[in-house]
This record gives sequence, structure tokens and C-alpha cells, in this order.
Amino acid sequence: MTFNFHAPVGQVIAGDQTVTGDNIGTQNNYYGIDDPNTQELANELVEILQGIVPQISNPTSEAGKEIITAAAMEEIENKPTLKDRLVAALTAGAFEAIKKIAKNDFVEVFLTAFKAGLEAKPKK
Repeated sequence: MTFNFHAPVGQVIAGDQTVTGDNIGTQNNYYGIDDPNTQELANELVEILQGIVPQISNPTSEAGKEIITAAAMEEIENKPTLKDRLVAALTAGAFEAIKKIAKNDFVEVFLTAFKAGLEAKPKK
């Protein structure tokens, strides 16, 4: 028995058996770009970072980025509901949407560090 996998996606003929399926195509999952909760979360992060960045003498240096990230982490630790929403966004795959909405380089730096921090914590 030989299988012809060069037939159209909707049907594969395998000798005396026919295997059919749906031709679904490409699925793009950009979660949350139009979601108001994701937009609100992005705006809150931008607001936090706008309060921190002007206080740093050289915010684009590696040391400056580390200071900004640490200060933002500290502020978010003091806002448990915001932290929980960020964790939920990471779980739902909304970080890319937040980055696109925020259009702020420091948001991307912070989210990368936040994700790394969560992944480094031992699972309960």
C-alpha cells in the first residue's frame, strides 16, 4: 500500500482507504490587541515607566535599564492585582500585544525581565 500525500489537503487517498480532513489554513494568534483589558494593562505599564524613566540619568544604558526594571518590579510587587494581571497576560500569550499597544522600549525590557523572573521561580 502506498500513500499519496501530494493530494489536496482535504483528501488523501491511501489505497482502499480515503482520509479526509479540513483545510483550515494558517492561524494567527495575536491575543489581546483589541482587548480593553490588555490595552488598560499596557497603559498602566507605560504610566509606571513614565514615572520612573525621567529619574534615571542614562536610561538607555544597560545599568539604566536594570534600574528601571528593578524599580518597576518593586512598584508592581506593591500592586498585587496588577501583578496577577501581568501573570495572566503572560499565561494567555498577551505580552506581544502589550508591547505593540504600549509602543515603549522600556515596556519590552520590563516584560522580558518579568517573564524571566516568573520562569525562574520554582513551581508550587
